[in-house]
Amino acid sequence: MHSIHRLLGNSANSSAWKTCFMFNRWRRRSTNHWAVAELACVLFLLSSVSLGQRVVTATANIPFDFWAEGQKFAAGEYTFDTGFPGSTSVRRKGTKTTIAVPVITYGDPVRKEDAKIVFVLRGGKYYLAEFWCVSDRQVVTAEFDHRGQTTAGQREVQLNYP
Repeated sequence: MHSIHRLLGNSANSSAWKTCFMFNRWRRRSTNHWAVAELACVLFLLSSVSLGQRVVTATANIPFDFWAEGQKFAAGEYTFDTGFPGSTSVRRKGTKTTIAVPVITYGDPVRKEDAKIVFVLRGGKYYLAEFWCVSDRQVVTAEFDHRGQTTAGQREVQLNYP
């Protein structure tokens, strides 16, 4: 006989068989509970990620050259997408090049009529400083220490939503 039969005996009604059967049943249930808990966590994470990455697109006609992320942008029609946490993408109409500008959310959303982009004048150049969007207020990371301040020569451009 195998050693398991020696341990459990020949009887099918042996208490050892019952204990073994009950342990296996408990272990299957426990595993099923963990599987359900893991599935619930994954679904929760996926739903929160999809909610957090809602893309909000706006356009603006900027009548002057400006700087952001060390690059000069020519005057023109631009599209701004705020779909990724921590950045806003900037794309000039008619081009395929997109630049991601790192931002920090610091304020509440504004109405569509009040949505705007704020530029600050430093050294004779306009720098992209803030976005006042319908989703939230964002400050360009490099300008975080100056958020909400108005300066001489500051310019604001209306954001337009579809």
